[in-house]
Amino acid sequence: MKERITAEKIAKLAKVSPSTVSRALNPDQSWRISRAKREEIRLLSGQYGLRSRSARKAGAFLKTFRVALLLGSMERDLSQGQNLMVRHLCDRLQASGYILELIRVDFSPQKLVASVKNILRTKEADVYVIGGGLLNGQSLEFLHKISSRLILRLNAQSVHNPYPEFHWLSYFIRDDRETIREALHSIPKAMLSGLVFFGRNNSSSQTKIAAIRSCGADLGHDFSAMPSVLFGGNDDIPCDRYYRIARRSVIENFDRLSGFSAFFCSGQSAYALYDELVARGRRPGKDFYMITYEWKSPLSPLPDDRINYICYDLDAESDRLCEQIFSLIDDPTPRTVVFRPVFVPAQKPAVKI
Repeated sequence: MKERITAEKIAKLAKVSPSTVSRALNPDQSWRISRAKREEIRLLSGQYGLRSRSARKAGAFLKTFRVALLLGSMERDLSQGQNLMVRHLCDRLQASGYILELIRVDFSPQKLVASVKNILRTKEADVYVIGGGLLNGQSLEFLHKISSRLILRLNAQSVHNPYPEFHWLSYFIRDDRETIREALHSIPKAMLSGLVFFGRNNSSSQTKIAAIRSCGADLGHDFSAMPSVLFGGNDDIPCDRYYRIARRSVIENFDRLSGFSAFFCSGQSAYALYDELVARGRRPGKDFYMITYEWKSPLSPLPDDRINYICYDLDAESDRLCEQIFSLIDDPTPRTVVFRPVFVPAQKPAVKI
């Protein structure tokens, strides 16, 4: 007769008490045990075929934790690099036995609370990852009713005063201020007086301009009067049209842009400006210096090594976010994680012999 597997036997193999084995296999109690010990118990239980009472009733072996990523505009949030981060996040979570769910939330002031109330009725996820667009006290309090595991993703410029009333929130903060200082420090001093910002006419560019001015002040430079040349607006621009629209703006404003020697750009607008400057005989690294923001992953390497980048490593960022999710499953105590992009300087051209 086949030996009956009990929690006592698994406990002996894992060197824990039988009650610890029961908690590890109980979806409502497993977070009380360290992740390493919980995974060890689950591995042994799976190997020997032990199921918890609740799992047997549910007809399943173990609880699959569900992680909800709340998105506003699917078209924008799943493009321009973010789609690669979501892909890697999904791979990491699935490899650890988690499921990633995408939930669309209308971030408009009129519909935000109603969207969150709909989530409140479903009680879908164990961990919710939300963006700064949900910085609304009422909507956050609604979410807190269904989960103590909430991660709010913010840029550093949004958290100078990080909402102390939301002490029950965990924060994932993307802080690029030190990287901006490093990028500014790399610009030759003779060119710094000719610094201009070129990019989209939207709130993201305004945030970047404010950060550049602030970081410049930290280095002893006064960029309060730094000019900007902006195009388009807050409306989303399809990726296949972005370059053409930016290039047209460069041509229309070239008389003004040609008077500057250092350019801080927003994303893909840098490539349109770079190509036009080179086409008109300007030499990178000698006649002009350019910095832009860009995403990077193994599926999307940096497109040009002649431009200086404030680089968001999407795989590294999603790895850090996964670790925060895993730690919150183990222990719902709120915590803050700070992720910093890296500065990738342009490659110097090879010297011809």
